[in-house]
Amino acid sequence: MSLDRQKEIEIQIDDVSMVFGRKGREVTALSKVSFEVYRSEFVSLLGPSGCGKSTLLRLMADLLEPTGGQIRIGEQVPREVRLKRKFGIVFQSPTLFEWRTVKDNIELPMEVLGLKKSEYSAISDRLIDMVGLTKFKHHYPWQLSGGMQQRVAIARALSLDPPILLMDEPFSALDEFTKERLQLELLDIQRQTKKTIVFVTHSIPEAVFLSDRIIVMSAHPGRVHSILDMEREEGSYEQIRNSSRFHEMTARVRDCFLDNANAQFLG
Repeated sequence: MSLDRQKEIEIQIDDVSMVFGRKGREVTALSKVSFEVYRSEFVSLLGPSGCGKSTLLRLMADLLEPTGGQIRIGEQVPREVRLKRKFGIVFQSPTLFEWRTVKDNIELPMEVLGLKKSEYSAISDRLIDMVGLTKFKHHYPWQLSGGMQQRVAIARALSLDPPILLMDEPFSALDEFTKERLQLELLDIQRQTKKTIVFVTHSIPEAVFLSDRIIVMSAHPGRVHSILDMEREEGSYEQIRNSSRFHEMTARVRDCFLDNANAQFLG
């Protein structure tokens, strides 16, 4: 979608730094990172291993607290948003409960909130249908492929209808065919739900295919190197991947990485 600069800011990252360790043994994971994410936008955090992109996602989710700067989600800090369950999180590993069926895993957050089964059974069925697992809703995780398990994790993250979805390399452990199918399904889910999505990846083609904007990060310590606007195309996976526009944008992002690597090498 084309990006409207007048859209409402959903997430504001302002001069955020993160230092791990004690005095004398500190490791700076992030240094003065600033950017914003607009409502209903798909933003990818792209960079090499060790650039702090997963750390940044955990700061947004209130799983860590920054040592400098601040993060605002709407008018609130991440802790307030977490307590109100206003975001869903999907990690690289699906982290499903093996003794619960697909349907039961998806319903767990609603159970924890104390909702009645009559209130959330229809919600879980709708989400199961959305991720294409209706025939498998009574299966257990060990009966599913890795891609199917990750679909369950995505549906569970959406179960409380959060406005924000935070995703930490959710497809990196999957084979290419499964990855491509889930990328398409994720875009379809966003079109249906209008969620704001922050997506961590180290894959340039994945970021280009999925994103409205890409935050390119440099490492040691993690900083924002570039912020690139993308224009997602319509069509099948093959049509988009084979388009001249896709190749141009992929080359543009790759050039950013080369500039970044050269800058780090020189100085």
